[in-house]
Amino acid sequence: MIEVLTMGRAGVDVYPLQVGVSLREVETFGKYLGGSPTNVAVAAARLGRTSAVITRTGDDPFGLFVHDALREYGVDDRYVTAVAHLPTPVTFCEIMPPDDFPLYFYRLPKAPDLEIFPEELDLEAVTGARLFWATLTGLCQEPSRSAHFAAWRARGRVPHTVLDLDHRPMFWPRPEEARDLVREALRHVTVAVGNLDEVEVATGTRDPEAAAEVLLEAGVGLAIVKQGPAGVLGMTASETVRVPPVPVEVVNGLGAGDAFGGALCHGLLERWPLEDTLRFANAAGAIVAGRLACAPAMPRREEVTALLTGRPGGRSYGVHFFDSGPSPATGTGTGTAGGSTADTVTSTAEGPVASTGTAEGPATTAATGPATVTGPAMATVTSIRARHPGRIAEALAARERRSLLQERDRLLIVAADHTARGMVGVRGRPAAMESRAELLERLCVALARPGVDGVLGTPDVVEDLLLLGALEGKIVIGSMNRGGLHGSAFEFDDRFTAYDASSIVRARLDGGKMLCRIGVDDRATARTLEACGRAVTELASHDLVAMVEPFWSRRVDGEIVHDLSPEGVVRSVHVAQALGATSAHTWLKIPVVDDMERVMRATTLPTLLLGGDPGEAPEVVHAAWRGALRLPGVRGLVVGRALLYPADDDVAAAVDTAAQMLEEA
Repeated sequence: MIEVLTMGRAGVDVYPLQVGVSLREVETFGKYLGGSPTNVAVAAARLGRTSAVITRTGDDPFGLFVHDALREYGVDDRYVTAVAHLPTPVTFCEIMPPDDFPLYFYRLPKAPDLEIFPEELDLEAVTGARLFWATLTGLCQEPSRSAHFAAWRARGRVPHTVLDLDHRPMFWPRPEEARDLVREALRHVTVAVGNLDEVEVATGTRDPEAAAEVLLEAGVGLAIVKQGPAGVLGMTASETVRVPPVPVEVVNGLGAGDAFGGALCHGLLERWPLEDTLRFANAAGAIVAGRLACAPAMPRREEVTALLTGRPGGRSYGVHFFDSGPSPATGTGTGTAGGSTADTVTSTAEGPVASTGTAEGPATTAATGPATVTGPAMATVTSIRARHPGRIAEALAARERRSLLQERDRLLIVAADHTARGMVGVRGRPAAMESRAELLERLCVALARPGVDGVLGTPDVVEDLLLLGALEGKIVIGSMNRGGLHGSAFEFDDRFTAYDASSIVRARLDGGKMLCRIGVDDRATARTLEACGRAVTELASHDLVAMVEPFWSRRVDGEIVHDLSPEGVVRSVHVAQALGATSAHTWLKIPVVDDMERVMRATTLPTLLLGGDPGEAPEVVHAAWRGALRLPGVRGLVVGRALLYPADDDVAAAVDTAAQMLEEA
């Protein structure tokens, strides 16, 4: 049974990854699920409710992304259909904390979510849902307008039928048209919710109590007025409740109103007292105001409860840093969650700022250099680790994920797990990777380049990148067995000292990678093989990628040497692909060697190529990569030092070259 059914806007939000910067200057963006009623469905699902949305998208990749994202967040997408001749809407915003978040809607020639026809509605679903949520925006054009009224008539004004007074002036030809239609809509609903601007459209007054009284006179049972810094007013025929604002560090207030809405649904369905419901909804909105995106930022019940009860770690903010200059000043104050900039929360003194940023962001500062992960940003990451370590888990829970293979059937993954084995040198630079700040700078540059799908790293690196905001919408593969330290007497004993399968699941990563060096003259190999097989089985049980990097190896004069002949690599492939109780989710990561056609004939598993180090002859290595990428079964590259520390130090150019190879394959 669907508990929360919403109807209306859906699309893609494209938000800048730099804060305090105009769209004219922003260099990198994140892609997120968008549309107010869609986000309300996500918010309700995050709180444990079964939810679905009635909407339409374009018949395009962004439309497919909407389906993927809904499923990822646990929202039923069966009522989401495509319109062949219209593009999926895209919305850009500027992020200017504490209270300025301009929106730029691209919904021309017409948004497909306004092409919902009455005859296409599943009225049994509409009437059967415990709560039905619709917005004023859905009435701005036909046939969506008629579809909304058809849904309301079928439902018959039963609890809980909610009208979000969500008013976007740019969607209406005349203000009075919105006013007339909202008054007609109020005759069909039991709950009305809006901010001061929106209730003024509906009632003609900005006075909260007077507006609430007008809404009650129109027949609703519950009127809710969000008043920004003045808190929230809730009114029924028998009680009036005023709830104060929840203090929060503001990053982006645009999703706060949708979080409030999803939490309101939860409280209504739980039959909580009105004051408890509004306090819970306020807290949910405050949490999202402290995060960058909307849908991926929606909190879970325990996060909201922790904030309300003041338990340690309860203040749940996503943390996003991309900065190459002094951060803009942020205002302070208090507020409540709402659906427009008039409602957004400002900041409090608790904890470090949730985001800093200026015009440069995580791209290159010049043609040959990476952006700077500033000292203040690094200091704040350290401060969060010391003062608020629980925010790492919260940010992992809120991180936007993506499907593994998308329209381009290839992957480019940046490897960042070398230092965990004590390997900090690159070619003739023995201390190249000693500086964590410099490594993160280079990783941020690489991850921001077009065509880069994700990162492979140990928990320390992954969590630093997470706090820097670099992992939204990226594939993240956790590196697992780093115990065989480079050059050690126990190097073949590759124990699982980093991620294990259960921690990868808890962190919502996309898979795990294990090094599997097969030394037939070393007894430790048996332990490594057993552990790798167990990890493959456990990852597969959660439908997660098990990436195995095998080498046929031996000791020569005390050092481990890999057999990089075609025969040696083929032998290692056969051992690796047989690890675990199933190979359904196993991928291989193997080096590029002579006669790669022979090597790839040894397996049916999807395979990523280990980039290696081009050294002083990159054109020769790149030619080998290009040839191997054309072979059946090869699905991309996993490259680390060759991209992050190229000979000319131009990280962006090195990454772009690799991405271009994948495009040409």
